[in-house]
Parts: sequence; structure tokens; C-alpha cells
Amino acid sequence: MTDLVFRKEYAVHTYETDIRGLARTTSLLNYLQDAAGEHAGRLGLSVLDLVKRGMTWVLSRYHVLVYRYPAMGTRLEITTWPSGKSGYFATRDFEAADGTGGAILSATSSWMVLELERKQPRKVDDVIDIAYAVDKRALDDPFDSLPVLSERQSELRFRVGSADLDWNRHVNNAVYVHWALEPVPRDVLMSLRPVEIEVSYRAETFYGEEVLSAVERLPDDGRGPAFLHQIVNAATGAELTRLRTRWGEV
Repeated sequence: MTDLVFRKEYAVHTYETDIRGLARTTSLLNYLQDAAGEHAGRLGLSVLDLVKRGMTWVLSRYHVLVYRYPAMGTRLEITTWPSGKSGYFATRDFEAADGTGGAILSATSSWMVLELERKQPRKVDDVIDIAYAVDKRALDDPFDSLPVLSERQSELRFRVGSADLDWNRHVNNAVYVHWALEPVPRDVLMSLRPVEIEVSYRAETFYGEEVLSAVERLPDDGRGPAFLHQIVNAATGAELTRLRTRWGEV
């Protein structure tokens, strides 16, 4: 049987970095998604495998702690493993380290299996009939509901373009995070980086639609600037994504 712990090496390319020459937050998320997808494929549970059965994976939650943003040219190793399943949700965890073993991030995620035709979730045990869990968590998060904004202090509008879409015509998970971070005040955006990112994916958006991304700064607790984020469909007001971020010097 395929090992339940999977490792893959990545190099931070020039086009994956920001103005500081460090990996973008979205680049790190794309590494996680890529490693998860490849490992799922080796387990016979990739999106392509599920599509053949009339189903697909849907990412529900992310919680990521970033200890250090790797610089351009850095080689890093992502380690990922399925960490549990219960009811309608399966969890997958991640760790990333550089070539010297220095920690870069820890993350956990929660996924659902969705029937393509009915758009209804399936119980994970009905879909996964193999031993599918490693008794280890990178982050211990019960994925409680994230708070909603009480005030939309800053807001930006985006139109879903073709470059935002994956092969399955869905907006890439990292794109929502990009949209969420952009309304953060310039002084924070230009001097700090997200060191903690919690994401709740709640609904889809499609090519050509417009979304509104809003942010609210939370009261200072001495641990660095923190924000609530919300992305909604501009036409209907339907909530698409909810986030909470904390920023620091890394």
C-alpha cells in the first residue's frame, strides 16, 4: 500500500516571489495543494479518480502558521498526510522545512466529498474504504466557525478571469486568499506578512462574476495586526469565503 506520509521537494522560483524576493503567501498555498493532490492520486483518491465516480474533493477549511517565508531559490520539502476522517469531513495536515530542516510552516485542512450532479456532500466513509489516517496533527484545530465582519472598513472589487480558474473551471483556492489580502491597509501590506491564515470556503464563484473583498481590523492584542476578511458575490451578496489573518515580521 502507498505510504500515508508523502514528501515532495519544491524550489521557490522568481515568478513565485514578491517585491522582497520572498515566496508569496499564495505560492506556499499552491505548494500545499499540489502536494495534497499528488499524494491523493497515489492513494487512488485524486480529483480525477473521484470525478470518474461522479464526485470531487472540495476544500472547506485551511489553518496555516508561517514561521518563515522562504527566499527565491530556496529548496523546501513539503510533508503531508491524511490526519483523520469523520462524518462529511476528512482532514489533511502539512509541514514544510528548508534543506537544513528549518521549519517554514505548519498547516491543517478540512475537505469534503461532493456529488457532482446533485451538489450534495457524501460521508467520507462511503467514499474512502482504505486505512486513511496518521495519528499526528501538524496543528490541532477543531475548525470552529470564523467570525463575520461587523464593519467593512476597506473593500475591493475583483472580476473572475480565466487566469483564476483551475483545470476543473473552479476558482483556485489560493486566488480567494489573494483577493482577501489585497484590501489590508497599505502600511501593513507593504511591511508585514501573514503569519497565521484561517480560511473558510463557503460557496463557489464563476468566470465573469464580480466579487467584493472586505476587511476589518481587530482590536490590538499585542500579537501583531489581525484582520477579519469576507468575500461575497457582488451581484447577489452571497458569502463565498471568510478568513482571519494575523501579520508579523517573518
